[in-house]
Amino acid sequence: MKHIKKISLCILILAVSLSLSYAQETAENTEKQTKTDLISNKAKESIVRIVWGDFSHHIIGSGFFVDKDKIATNFHVAANFTTGPITAKLSHKETIWFVEGVVAFDIEADIAILKVKGEGTPLSLVNSDIIQIGDSVSAVGFPAGKYKVTKGIIHSIRKKDKWFRTTAEVSGGNSGGPILNSEGEVIGIVTSRFRSDSYAAASNALRVLLAETKMESLEQWVKGKIVRAYSYFKEGREKFNDKNLNGAMDDFNQAIELNLDYAEAYKFRAKVKASLGNHQSAIEDFNHAIKLNPDDAETYKKRGKAKAELGDNAGKIADYGQAILLNPKDVFAYSERADTKRKLGDYAGAIEDYTQVIELIKLNPDDLNPKPDDTYTYSIYNERGWAKREIGDHAGAIEDFSEVIKLKPGDVSEYKNRASVRRILEDYAGMIEDYTQVIKHKPNDVDAYISRAYAKQKLGDYAGAIEDYDQLMKIEPGFAYFCINSRGLVKRDLGDPAGAIDDFTHAIKLKPDDPTAYRMRGRAKADMSDYTGAIEDYNQAIKVSSNNTIQAHFAYRDRGDVQHKLGDYAGAIEDYNQAIKLKPEYAYAYNDRGLTKVALKDYAGAIADYDKAIELNPKYAMAYHNRGLAKEALGQHEAAKVDFEKAKEIDPEVAK
Repeated sequence: MKHIKKISLCILILAVSLSLSYAQETAENTEKQTKTDLISNKAKESIVRIVWGDFSHHIIGSGFFVDKDKIATNFHVAANFTTGPITAKLSHKETIWFVEGVVAFDIEADIAILKVKGEGTPLSLVNSDIIQIGDSVSAVGFPAGKYKVTKGIIHSIRKKDKWFRTTAEVSGGNSGGPILNSEGEVIGIVTSRFRSDSYAAASNALRVLLAETKMESLEQWVKGKIVRAYSYFKEGREKFNDKNLNGAMDDFNQAIELNLDYAEAYKFRAKVKASLGNHQSAIEDFNHAIKLNPDDAETYKKRGKAKAELGDNAGKIADYGQAILLNPKDVFAYSERADTKRKLGDYAGAIEDYTQVIELIKLNPDDLNPKPDDTYTYSIYNERGWAKREIGDHAGAIEDFSEVIKLKPGDVSEYKNRASVRRILEDYAGMIEDYTQVIKHKPNDVDAYISRAYAKQKLGDYAGAIEDYDQLMKIEPGFAYFCINSRGLVKRDLGDPAGAIDDFTHAIKLKPDDPTAYRMRGRAKADMSDYTGAIEDYNQAIKVSSNNTIQAHFAYRDRGDVQHKLGDYAGAIEDYNQAIKLKPEYAYAYNDRGLTKVALKDYAGAIADYDKAIELNPKYAMAYHNRGLAKEALGQHEAAKVDFEKAKEIDPEVAK
């Protein structure tokens, strides 16, 4: 009974606790909603739609009272005025204010202060120096002509002048509307200054403008040089977007002539010049834009690309570095800089940048500007994998390619990329696994069958290799010659020289003018001690390889080997001489000629050949071993011992 009472008491306590928790959460949510409603109701008394003439047409933006007879909006909203009156109206009242003129403006901050007839209720402007990342905000305005409040937080702040970006969802109709803090006070004004409506100019810019006002009628204001320059700029930008480059150039020229300090006009004129291929002149305009506005990250990136077009990749890297300083969360700037570093061979630097991109994406992809998609993420792992491959970090490359496969399991190219690294590591089982996946997703992939057959052959799975070549011939009959030749090589490795000869003979019938099958058949005949038949095939290979230096080189070498076996040392040396003449950079012919010189007891000549082979290939273990034997024959026992030890160091199996 006592246990039942204890359980009942625990249940009661838990129920009370949950009730209190729910009540607290409900109260907090109610409090937040109440506060939001209060902000919304307060803002409704001050925030207006700005339109031309009739309220059913020509909505050009939002605004808000900053003084009894003054409304703040965007410069670009006010500059859109052409004919007819500009009026302002609240969302819930019929009162209409007519705009008389402009009393202050800042084109760079995209702010204009309008003077209106009559009076309204101003919002409080706070010192924007106190705002911090993470602060709760509300964006208020008239997107699509409808009054709307959207919540968010401050995402980032530009240190120099307190421009900031929010997560509040807004659109074009919000232009000129306020950003309010949690107390309903103005901390900024929505703008498209950075071609993104999530940006806001800080309220201190408004405070500065309100300190010095001078009335100018709308008619006079729009005729002023700065507004006219903006009109030309706007037209030019539209023409640029429509690919009318010459028209855009004319408009930007006009804008700059009217306003010599118009950074955006210089930047866009530079874009036009770059599009026309005039990169040096584009750089000059970008320089001017940066001088006027040194905090525009996009201009640095555009200038960097123009420099790269002129071959100045180091300059591009420097400009992208500056852009990253201005916007440390621009993952595209990191990846572009990484790509350029790879081009210059700075693989370690590229890996560092790719890693930074990956870390930023992992940390919070929604926090990035601009925001990448999944395809971009795959590509970064892929590019970093290739960079790691370049510096010999094969394990790291495999990890990156594996990550892409995990994210995108149907991408056969990544299986191939990983297999290419596994081939370097001689992980033939891993190669087979990867190419099997490729074939699973892409059953007719020629490269996958060829590479898997190669890996199987390396592991001694000759039957599996032959099966792959047979399957490939069924899928792609055009590869019959290659497959039959390759199958012959597998049969030779399998210890079936007769079967190999049959395949090479078949291949010769398919391509009688290709030296490869003749050479391979010659080797198979030599395996069966048919030296006469082998020489006949090598002769034919040499005959048909007049335009193929490499094949001719191997044919002379192979024939030299047979001549040596037949005891025709002079003929062998003559063949090796010819092989060396054709490809003097190949080490093996020197070693082979050295062996024949040893048979002629020309040990000094043999040592000279082994020296050359080792010079060309310092890791050539057999050349060290053979040179040791020649030195030993001359009584140079200590020197021979050194060579034997070096040979074993390189390849412990060399003397077996």
